[in-house]
Amino acid sequence: MKPPVVLRTVRPAAPAREAGPYLVLVTVALGGLLAPLNSTMLAVALPEIRRSLDVGHGAVAWLVGSYLIAMAVTQPFGGRLGDQIGRVPVFRGGLAAFLVFSLAAAAAPNFPLLLIARTAQAVAGAILIPNGMAMLREAVPSSKFGQFSGYSSSAMGATAAVGPVLGGAILALVSWRWLFMVNIPVVGAALLLSLFLQRRAATGGARAIDVPGVVLFTGLLTLVTLALGSSTDGMDVMALVAILALVVVAVVFVWHQRRSTAPAAEWGLLRQRPFLGASTHILLMNLGMYTTLLAIPFFLTDVQHRSASLAGLLLACMAGLQAIVAPFAGWTTDRLGRRKPALLGSITSLAGAVMLAAGVSQDVHVAYVAAAITVIGFGVGLGFVSAAVAAIEAAPRALAGSAAGTQSMMRYFGSIVGVGLLSGLLNTQGGEPPGIGVFRLLFAVVAVMLALSVVSAALIRPFPKEE
Repeated sequence: MKPPVVLRTVRPAAPAREAGPYLVLVTVALGGLLAPLNSTMLAVALPEIRRSLDVGHGAVAWLVGSYLIAMAVTQPFGGRLGDQIGRVPVFRGGLAAFLVFSLAAAAAPNFPLLLIARTAQAVAGAILIPNGMAMLREAVPSSKFGQFSGYSSSAMGATAAVGPVLGGAILALVSWRWLFMVNIPVVGAALLLSLFLQRRAATGGARAIDVPGVVLFTGLLTLVTLALGSSTDGMDVMALVAILALVVVAVVFVWHQRRSTAPAAEWGLLRQRPFLGASTHILLMNLGMYTTLLAIPFFLTDVQHRSASLAGLLLACMAGLQAIVAPFAGWTTDRLGRRKPALLGSITSLAGAVMLAAGVSQDVHVAYVAAAITVIGFGVGLGFVSAAVAAIEAAPRALAGSAAGTQSMMRYFGSIVGVGLLSGLLNTQGGEPPGIGVFRLLFAVVAVMLALSVVSAALIRPFPKEE
């Protein structure tokens, strides 16, 4: 007698469990904080690096300028690359490369090699930022995108606040080279968490890399920095050559981008008023914030002869308030819309810049400077979240990485202009320490830029379109 046939139900294999939005948030935040951490830590170390490697004010400013140029040029391509082949693997590759070049910067025996390693580090960091924002948009519904963006921005702001303090503490104990070693545990944690993220299918079609466009764009931003840096030294031959070359390269770049099928950035997004307004707002706000961030250490050390540690504590006031305000800004953005917080952020930052321009003097009390940059930090923290969310939402989801890269490029372009202005004004007296008049002029320019950001904020769409 045959045994009875037992029918077993074969269950289909369970689909891979998708990572929750909070896991994506933590992973993205860890990758995103590398850029502000390495910017604010290095800001307080610039005077020591200048003395250690025996370079001038203008040369050491290129340590920041080259980083910003590489970030600006690479971010649109980094976002597009994630759209094409997948954001998670591109994000992991950026983390690994950032660690390698951080170690190279720590070991650099001279200024040129430090400059090369720092620039390569920026290229890796530029891949992380747009892909992280695109990953977050994929994982979070539109009704909570502002809130989660606020959390991410808060983490970055807190890191930016810790950066100057941490940098000042490291400088008090050991060499500036140890600043780059801080990246090891951060990258390690982000890589570990990224292993639990599900790889999504690529959303954008394959497009060739516009190599000539990238080269022209790099040259354009470099010449912008050179022209601004030499503008206050008098119209010597080098200044005239830089300005002439800037005009020529700008014309060729625009002509090439109009003909290219895969331009260096998604310039077509700038034809949309909401994206243009949000991106311009980000550019102008970051110009004001970054110029102030870099100017304060030179003001305290060269004019008031104070320590780098004190400069780090003051910069922490600006960055720390951004971290505190960002979650509230994200919550407000989801409920009141994107435009109102951006407008309020611009107006608040403008008030802080006016305080600096009107009240800075050789013997101004440190508490006054701290209050002014804290007001700027509050405004930046409020405005950045809403403007960044509005810019990314202005593009289709399939182009989220490209949109994030393009708006972030605008942010770093503002920083590049700020570094150029700072370099030019600090070079007005050659190798001598700059006088108080230089800083008054600098903060007045910052106030004008922040006033223009109020106008750009008015162009932001209050709420995203339904897709």
